[in-house]
Amino acid sequence: MAGPKPRKPDRMCKSKSDIAASTSSSAMAASTPRHHRSPRTTSTSFPEVSSYSTSSSFTASSLAAFRDSLPELPLLFTFQDLAAATANFSAAHRLVPAAPSSNSFRCALRGHPAAVFRRPLRRDARDVAARLAALGHCHHAAIARLLGAAASPDRTTLFLAYELVPNASPLSVLLRNPKNPSFTPLASWHSRLQLAVDVCDALYYVHLQADTVHNRLSASSVLVCGDGPLPRAKIAHFGAADLAGELPVEHKDDDDDGGGGGSRGSSGSGDNRRTRSRGRRIEGTRGYMAPELVAGGPPSRRSDVFALGVVLLELVSGQEPVRYELLNRGTGEYERTSLIDTAAAAVAEGMRRWVDRRLRDSFPVDAAQSLTTLALLCVAKDPLARPDMSRVAAKVSKLFLEAQEWAAKFKVPTDISISIAPR
Repeated sequence: MAGPKPRKPDRMCKSKSDIAASTSSSAMAASTPRHHRSPRTTSTSFPEVSSYSTSSSFTASSLAAFRDSLPELPLLFTFQDLAAATANFSAAHRLVPAAPSSNSFRCALRGHPAAVFRRPLRRDARDVAARLAALGHCHHAAIARLLGAAASPDRTTLFLAYELVPNASPLSVLLRNPKNPSFTPLASWHSRLQLAVDVCDALYYVHLQADTVHNRLSASSVLVCGDGPLPRAKIAHFGAADLAGELPVEHKDDDDDGGGGGSRGSSGSGDNRRTRSRGRRIEGTRGYMAPELVAGGPPSRRSDVFALGVVLLELVSGQEPVRYELLNRGTGEYERTSLIDTAAAAVAEGMRRWVDRRLRDSFPVDAAQSLTTLALLCVAKDPLARPDMSRVAAKVSKLFLEAQEWAAKFKVPTDISISIAPR
């Protein structure tokens, strides 16, 4: 499906160290690559990355002020930093208080409200330090910012700190609130297309600019925030799979086209970017894992596209990826219903009964069918049959523009007054 060119991902913000590095002599800049610079703070949990000092050729106050206004690089925290911030990972700091086994905590780090997540560490700590420095240059409005990382004393667990997005709720909760299943704040087609655009733009950025694989995308990892007429989305856990060692040694898909290719770029040498994983275990969420992942294959951009396709189907239908209904209490027999299967049937037989009823039939049927058809391409069983993110982002952007026009066309006028008084 042809569409307009995708919106260009947000340019990566220069960090303070980049501005400082620009003042160094040309000989020093030529001899030391950017990605070898270390973050400001080093940790005893990781070996230090080689760094260099810069000269102070430019001392203008305006340059200093500009440098101070730029975002910090992620920091290499110590385990003691995180333990102190979370009161030794106490229950009072759990991000989800009702979950006793929660691996996420809330705290404040260097003055920033933060969410800390715990992951098994399956790679060499030296690689974590280098990748953290590289990922620190990546910033996007629809990605929860990575603040830093720390390893446990025995280096078997990685703690990742992200910005704590204010007033945010997971997309899964907004679509399927068990306390009030008949209500959703996402009750307009326009609002759901806005979230689809944000998620697609973010994943396109992860693949193209950050040059990595997300491997964590689900409705639970999409954070919905904003008090305006249209909510906005941020994807969480950026860089988690990369830093924790869930991605394999650098590889390429059979068809690396720049948007749907291998796990981390297409560089021929790649020696500085290989991960020395200490063993890989399949990570993923039921219903979002591509068939090749279930079969034991490595995560890739194409498996990310599969997970995105499931999220798009959820936005259209409001349903969860997989449902189990008890058929016989005596035998314990269950019936499994797949969202992918019901979506394929809806495209063939009719969309209206399948689209989320809480939209109250206030949506363009053709657009709903187009988005569902695109999502079904994303969840194709054959990885090579899935579109790359440039194509997906372009199509979703086009549908969003059409949704804006549709919403404006059917908007109830508010500037018309009617009088029923006698003339």
